Order: sequence, then C-alpha cells, then structure tokens
Amino acid sequence: RALYGLGLDEMRDSFTLDSSEDKKQTDSPRIGQSENYQATASTSSTGREISVQVSLPLPFSDDIACNKFSDLPQQSRWSPWLNSVAYLDDGEETEWTLNVRGIQYRWRAVSKMIENPKGIMWESVSGLKNKGVVEFVATSEDSCLMKVKMSLITPRILASVFRGTSTFVEEFLQNKLLKWSLEMFRDVVKADLALERGDAELGDALFGAVEGRANAIEATLSYPGKTE
Repeated sequence: RALYGLGLDEMRDSFTLDSSEDKKQTDSPRIGQSENYQATASTSSTGREISVQVSLPLPFSDDIACNKFSDLPQQSRWSPWLNSVAYLDDGEETEWTLNVRGIQYRWRAVSKMIENPKGIMWESVSGLKNKGVVEFVATSEDSCLMKVKMSLITPRILASVFRGTSTFVEEFLQNKLLKWSLEMFRDVVKADLALERGDAELGDALFGAVEGRANAIEATLSYPGKTE
C-alpha cells in the first residue's frame, strides 16, 4: 500500500523527492519568500511528480500547533479548497475531497503522529497520489517553525487544465495552495487562542480577515480552467 514502496516509518528519516532513481530534477529548485515564508520545489524528468518543501514561523508553541493541525477534520478551516476531511469507519484512514477550478478529487490516506519534533506524516492509499510530513520545530516556549515536505503525482486532467505546464503547476502549489494553507493555519489558530483567552475583539477581527481571504481564494480556485 506504500505509494512509492516506502512505509510511513521510512518517510520521515529519508524523505525521497523522486519516486524512482532514474528521475532527475528538471532544473534547480526555485525559492520563494514572503513574510518569512520559504519554499523550494522540483519536478521530475517526466514533469508529473512535484516535490515541495515549505516553512513558516508560527507565534505559538509546537504543542498547540501540532494539536490543532492533527485534528484532520478541521483542515478545511485553513484550506478552503478542501471540501472535507473525514475519518472512515475503521478510524485508521481519512477520506479527503479537494476542489480546484471545478475539478474534484478524492483520496484516502493513512497518517501517523511523530515526535522530536512533533508532527504528523501521511501517505495516500487510493486516489490522488501524494505523501508528506509536517513538523513543528520549537524555537521558544511560545513559538515554532512549521515545516512541510510533500510530493504528489500530478493527475493528467489537472495538467491539461493548466495547459500541460508542469512549472505552472509547481509554482501554483508552492506559492499559492501551500502558502495560503500555512498562513491561514497561523491566523486561524491565533484567532482561536484569542477567543480562548477572552479577547473577543481580536478573535473576531482575525476570523473576519481569514473569512475574507478564504472567499477570495475560493473565487480564484473556482475560476474555470482552460483546456487545450
């Protein structure tokens, strides 16, 4: 059931960016930075496998970050392109539904919590092929660095939506989808924490900003893609 012949336990210690030894990066990884967001990405020689590593500082502890993020059904709060994430009856797998430019994808995944640093790793077992690791590296008692490593096989239909340009898909993933997810995760948790400590004014303001951004993102993602 391993996506690339690797089990979950192997993924964290040796996260391979390519699915086979004969694949090479098409060029040097591109790097993008915005307000401490950092990202690198590469594409296999086939143009379909994309590997991304991103990070963003968070103004709360690794415990808080990990507990919030690992509540998987809450993922759509900071990833508006996710329709839903639900645990299946066996409790070991989750089903994910994604919508990008009118195209819907479903996949099932298994996940495992990790320690030192705290985080979670996942791997799809059906549908959209993807795997990854999210780590929360403590930088102080009240802050941490969120690091995400993931790779996916671009579906052929998605490649056609983006006019078959792997570079465009790669940049869309690292500079939009993942960037938006990490930044919205930070802001949603900040809003939750404000409300928990009784600061309703700040919490409501943060949620209002998050909702406005989510609406703008949904409008962008619902724009119909062109086909060849």
